[in-house]
Amino acid sequence: MKELLRDFRIRRLLLANITGSIGSGITIFAVPWLLVHRAGGTEIYGMVTVVTTVVLFLFMPYYGTWVDRHSRKTMLLGSELFGLAATTTMAVTGVVLGRYGQWQLAAVYFCGMLYYTLHFPAKFAFLQQVFDKSHYQSLMGLMEVQGQVAMMVAGGLGSMLVEHVSLTTILLFDASTYLVSFLVQSTLPYNASHLAAASRAPAAAWRAIGEGWLWLRQRPRLTTFFAASLIPFIVVMVGNYLFPIYVSQTLHAGAWVFGAGEIAFAAGAVVAGLWLPRLIASHSAYRTIPVTMGLFAAGLVVIVFVPLVSLYLVAGVFLGFGNAGIRVARSALLLHLVDNQVMGRVGSFFHAYDRVLRTLLTSLVIAMVAGTGGIRAAYGLLLLLVLAAWWIAHATRDSIRPAAA
Repeated sequence: MKELLRDFRIRRLLLANITGSIGSGITIFAVPWLLVHRAGGTEIYGMVTVVTTVVLFLFMPYYGTWVDRHSRKTMLLGSELFGLAATTTMAVTGVVLGRYGQWQLAAVYFCGMLYYTLHFPAKFAFLQQVFDKSHYQSLMGLMEVQGQVAMMVAGGLGSMLVEHVSLTTILLFDASTYLVSFLVQSTLPYNASHLAAASRAPAAAWRAIGEGWLWLRQRPRLTTFFAASLIPFIVVMVGNYLFPIYVSQTLHAGAWVFGAGEIAFAAGAVVAGLWLPRLIASHSAYRTIPVTMGLFAAGLVVIVFVPLVSLYLVAGVFLGFGNAGIRVARSALLLHLVDNQVMGRVGSFFHAYDRVLRTLLTSLVIAMVAGTGGIRAAYGLLLLLVLAAWWIAHATRDSIRPAAA
């Protein structure tokens, strides 16, 4: 990692990413908390979550193709401009109307999630193209640490800001972070070396998912391993709907507990991002993923069976460490095993898989929360899914080539 940190490109990327992530993180924190504390807000939050997931699922195949056929730096800068334009527009709308209705909160949440959808696939392909394979594990660790440090700051700031300042102030602050991130990333040197091969990429966006699937179908056990190891991340995304409701209705706690939970999650993830690259180097990625999946499951066990504020924070550490550890190892394996020319299309397939499963799970847990099952039963369902994914990942881990493991 020290060698990477001496690279000025890494330092600029870290600065840009942490700035943009703090801004978007505060938005993603503040809006759900505001929604669930309004009359009928829990149901509206659930509807917004499902609609957002479906829309982004339909959008991702086109975006994956664009990432493969255009400059990855241009796509990165475009995501920052979108974040800047969207948050500024919503802030102006709030000032003009004198209030933020539920439709405005829904729009802010949607734009925040769309920013993530635009930013991360382009950043992933950019990093793979610009840096040597020997740095992938350390690079993924650094990116995870950067992202989680940003979420720690966002959680702390968000818990303080959401109950003390206006949403307009929060949005304008977020807009400034996107602007800083854009200016820093615009100085990065870049050569779009993949564009010659991109001319042979499929023109039809949905065919991109098909081509990604064809590449993966030739490697069925590897595909199964990657699909199973993505489950904890999907559970975290579904949990983003459940966390504010769990804190408010099960723990009967305030925004500070929600923010502290986000910080605990991020702290666990930072430890994983710093430690896992060394562990992977000595024990290999395919061995560490089942272990970190087990730690993630342990965090869910605490939430399901022991609903206490103190243990909720402990669970957050386990969830953060487990999720980040899986992401670091899984991302390093993808960078090693997938050709850069098809990375966008393979990524599109997994994004489609992610969005479909996320939509189904979110719809199901919303029904459980609204019905007789309750929020702890919803978490119990997620726990069973993670345990099944852990068993599958363990059974298929031998599909990883030793050279890339």
